[in-house]
Amino acid sequence: MSQDRDYIDQEITQIRFIYETLYPDTPVETHMWWEKAKISTPAVQPQTMNYGAEMMALTYIGNLRTGPQETPALPGKRVFVTIPSPRQVAVRESAGGVPWHKRPRKYRAIHALSPILAEQMKYQIEARRFHKLPVRHKFSRLACSRGIFETQKIAPAGRHGGKDPAILIGLHWLDVGGAESLGIDSIQWALDAGLRVFVMVGQEGPERLLSKLPDDPRLQLIRTDRYLPRSLASGFVSQLIAQENIILTHNHHCVPLYDALPTIKLRHPHVVNLDSTHIVEYADGGYPRISGVWSNFIDYHHVISRDLERFYKERFRVYGNKLVLGRLLDDSRRGAPVAPVRIKAGQSRCRVAFVGRMVHQKRPVVALSIIRRLRAWGKRNGVDFRFDMVGEGPYRGAVEHLLTRYRLTDVVHLHPAGTDVPALLGESDILLVPSSNEGLALVCYEAIEAGCVPICSEVGAQAEICPPETLVSWSPLKAVRESVEVVQRLLREDGFAKTVETGQRARMEALQNEPSAREVLGQLYRDTLAAACGAAAEAEAAKPTSTRKAKTKAEDKAPA
Repeated sequence: MSQDRDYIDQEITQIRFIYETLYPDTPVETHMWWEKAKISTPAVQPQTMNYGAEMMALTYIGNLRTGPQETPALPGKRVFVTIPSPRQVAVRESAGGVPWHKRPRKYRAIHALSPILAEQMKYQIEARRFHKLPVRHKFSRLACSRGIFETQKIAPAGRHGGKDPAILIGLHWLDVGGAESLGIDSIQWALDAGLRVFVMVGQEGPERLLSKLPDDPRLQLIRTDRYLPRSLASGFVSQLIAQENIILTHNHHCVPLYDALPTIKLRHPHVVNLDSTHIVEYADGGYPRISGVWSNFIDYHHVISRDLERFYKERFRVYGNKLVLGRLLDDSRRGAPVAPVRIKAGQSRCRVAFVGRMVHQKRPVVALSIIRRLRAWGKRNGVDFRFDMVGEGPYRGAVEHLLTRYRLTDVVHLHPAGTDVPALLGESDILLVPSSNEGLALVCYEAIEAGCVPICSEVGAQAEICPPETLVSWSPLKAVRESVEVVQRLLREDGFAKTVETGQRARMEALQNEPSAREVLGQLYRDTLAAACGAAAEAEAAKPTSTRKAKTKAEDKAPA
């Protein structure tokens, strides 16, 4: 119970920070429940004297009063929040099952007949949505008065009391993903640049990355995903900027932070706004489209690929220094030798890996169809295959179900999300990346550096890292057939592996000659900090002169 008490105290500290920041001069009465409340939470209502039976529920923890005393002239707010137990969070992480059981009966029937046909049907729906994107969704920038940018350029006096400059970094959530991984790296780069860091989270979900946050007293995670209604996020961000001397925001797929942009530009025009995007979604354009729509409110768009660079230029007419390319490269390994391709024609053993979250985008069901075909081909041709699948997520239960159905449990080894992927790739010959969509898969960098051959769907910017010989169709049926053919050529055709190695090496060298995300983002952080410190120094230097002038005038007016 003492552990629960410590945990609850930590969460109450989070709740207090959020509402003392949002309502610094307002009486606030916060009511808290454990795990489940009988009313919708989080919620904020005007303070009233009536209480309902929900206050007597067994899960009710108690209430907390902050701010000044409530008076008729100063009415307060009543806040309702639910504190999730660590057990609830763990359940989110282990959520599994077979995700198509809740789909329409027709889909379930097709899946029972052939899972790959069901994947083909989803692909056809995605392709149709993708072609209708410009018609169904907005692809133009929201208008923004240029006068906003010509107003006050240095931080106003505010309530921050001389606190060191800070950055606000917005994450979609704390689960494993490319955007989240870059977000965690950005936090460390901002700390290295000398900034205090505040992190807000847009959506609740599994929290596998929580332990990856740097252990630094200058970092503060704000649980807006748990304890703040979405409609109040803009006001909270504005108050946080004034209170904590925030000079820069960096958005990694955080919708509430995008929604706060008009408030930031109107009330804090000195703040520099930056975002990073990774992947264009087929259904609605995803975060790059959201980013492009808000482009007039954003100072810099950081992209990870040439494909996204073209997207901003063609769709939103974004050009010049506002668009910055920074590759997801490890600078410490720049120029390091790339391991030679491990697979050789004629070998009788082959190790194949799949690495990715168990979600539809990564298409683990398609990967299993490829594995099934390779296993059957290997039996006929004397090749002993071993398969490794790394990842967790909603499709994990489905993968386990299909492994039993296909009788592959003896040759396919499942690994959790925390597995040492570089070490696994260092022992693998092939990496399967049959995704329905990608930005530029980070795991492909790791595979090529380790001497593994990634076989990828030709989607997103995958052509920037994989040669045409290892790119396969977006269509699941074609992807299965073409992936198997590529593996067969690597194992049977003399010189083909060398051709693939040459293509991979050329692309890796080209990528390593371009700036990395750490270089471009770190420089933006440092430049913004230097500009803010310079402006603050100028303002401070101007104060004595003003004071002397005021003093002289007062002395002139004084009687002799």
